[in-house]
Amino acid sequence: MQYHPITDSFKLITLQRELLKQPEFKYIYPSLDSYLTTMENQGVPAYRDLDILLSYLINVIGNAKGTQTRFRNEAERYMLFCWTDKHKSVLKSNVEDVRDYIDWLWSPPKALIADNTIASRYKAKGDSDVRLVNEAWRPFVLRGAKANRKTNEFISPERAKLAKPKQAYSLNQTSLQNSYASLNVFFKELWETELISRNPVSLVKKSCKYLVKGKIYQPPHTLDDETWQLFVDTLTTAADENPLFEKHRFLVLSLKVLFLRISELSNRDYCIPIFGHFRQDASGEGWVLNVIGKGKKQRLVTVPDAFIDGVLVRYRESLGLSPLPHIDENMPIMPSNKTGHALHQDSLNNMVEEAFDLVIKSLKALGKTQQAHAISGASSHWLRHTGATQALAEINETMLAVELGHASVKTTVEVYVAPAHRDRIKKGVSRKL
Repeated sequence: MQYHPITDSFKLITLQRELLKQPEFKYIYPSLDSYLTTMENQGVPAYRDLDILLSYLINVIGNAKGTQTRFRNEAERYMLFCWTDKHKSVLKSNVEDVRDYIDWLWSPPKALIADNTIASRYKAKGDSDVRLVNEAWRPFVLRGAKANRKTNEFISPERAKLAKPKQAYSLNQTSLQNSYASLNVFFKELWETELISRNPVSLVKKSCKYLVKGKIYQPPHTLDDETWQLFVDTLTTAADENPLFEKHRFLVLSLKVLFLRISELSNRDYCIPIFGHFRQDASGEGWVLNVIGKGKKQRLVTVPDAFIDGVLVRYRESLGLSPLPHIDENMPIMPSNKTGHALHQDSLNNMVEEAFDLVIKSLKALGKTQQAHAISGASSHWLRHTGATQALAEINETMLAVELGHASVKTTVEVYVAPAHRDRIKKGVSRKL
């Protein structure tokens, strides 16, 4: 392979780094060892570069999987570009190299683009420790818009036959910004550890011919009242017919009604959401849920009586539990049907996707194709946004900011109220010809 993956999975990179300087490395990573040797023979200090990359991922980026994946992908891709296209160490990079890399990102060779999803870099050989390279891996992946995928699958399947995915590959502005940001962090670390004398990324970004400047107001994605009611009805019917959907119903309603991020119900290294986190407030006025959110910040979310009666009690009874949780109950809120262990975010994301698929099918069956298209690109965060937008009619911005876990009420106002944007639109419509 001209572009060979050089980092293993999130869980194995620490072991990979330990093995890199050991004799066993060439037996456990035979193709990678061969690739690195080839680079060394071409004058590229590949083993040293890889050690730098692995150390950066382990010591600087940390152990959050999503963050690790994002920074790993960019740094690895840039390192491969330096080795293969520039025939040099990443430590010898200059402004022109970074500029050429951005050109490469913007329009990569079609042979370097995976058709649909990110393939794992390595696979285990049988029951051994040997890691074999996955020939399907590519430095780029065609992330087809979810809306297009759902449209082709559920709404207009005839469109799928006309698609030419790789021809449509393009790097959007958000991805380009993320690439610059990730690469800048990598080079900043190289500079701070005195491995390079300057960081060329910031210089290149200032003159990038692809970046569009400015930021416009983007209203939060929400479900309209009719679609949300159909969501509730569809999931309730599905759960009545098949108990497996009780978990889907509870998850979706929790995200919307309690304004939760999906990670806040997921199994994380530092927190497992348990039923004991639901409790009656000391005031005796109602129930609250103790949530550990972004940045490991705790907050209390108020739990409406309607949620207790119509969602929590039903869900717990489906699990064979008492109607209401008690304060010392340590059962996970979202347990696996097989093991009983708390589910991770990937599993919860899949459940939300399945729930949205049911609603899209319901809308299509009702002849509401436009509404089906409108939610074909939806994600779990749409539910949090929907709940927050609806709540503005009942509580003020300050209370909502606390419920959402925003550090400042300014964030809440800018996202959900956007007074400056709305005032400008009101004035704009009355301009004369």
